[in-house]
Amino acid sequence: MFDSRLRHYDDLFSTLALAPLGERRLLDAGCANGKWLEICCHRWGARQIHCFGNDKREDRWRDWRQTGLGTEITFVRKPAHELDFAPQSFDIVHQSMMLSSIVDPETRTRTAEILWSLLRPNGILISYDFWVNPLNPQTVGINWAQLQRLFPCARKVYARSVTLAPPLGRKLTTLRKPVLLALEKLRLMNSHLLVALKRSQEH
Repeated sequence: MFDSRLRHYDDLFSTLALAPLGERRLLDAGCANGKWLEICCHRWGARQIHCFGNDKREDRWRDWRQTGLGTEITFVRKPAHELDFAPQSFDIVHQSMMLSSIVDPETRTRTAEILWSLLRPNGILISYDFWVNPLNPQTVGINWAQLQRLFPCARKVYARSVTLAPPLGRKLTTLRKPVLLALEKLRLMNSHLLVALKRSQEH
């Protein structure tokens, strides 16, 4: 299913004419081990020097860094709501299952405000997150209504229901890959939203 997720990102970057990423500055908020930024460089042509990630934990990043010596990707050890980059520093801000992990509403709202402030005019915020996760009470579903509340000035330019619900996907691992992809295309059992929000010149 990870391969399928990457193909959805391929479609997003193609639809919005973002690839190759080239000189665009990227922030991956809650980047964990930095893998998404690495993929951006290898798959969509981003430059490491323009890639930034943050996370409140350093251990996963440090483990990845040991296998990626010499990387020019910048890591900042801070939670997203404490980031202090200059306003409008990035062309693309990305978050993957970070907002859904913030259960405190005030912290979640503050995090969204910070991420939006870091986006340049005409920049794109990309969100890949659960819209439903009933098996984990330590998460909050980030559906379209929640995104609208968190980013009220945003204009939706891309939205897809993606990723077969992980509990179901794990139970169906004996099925062949084409069958799993066919089930995902039905969207009836998908649990994530991949959304791109554009910041206008005025906001």
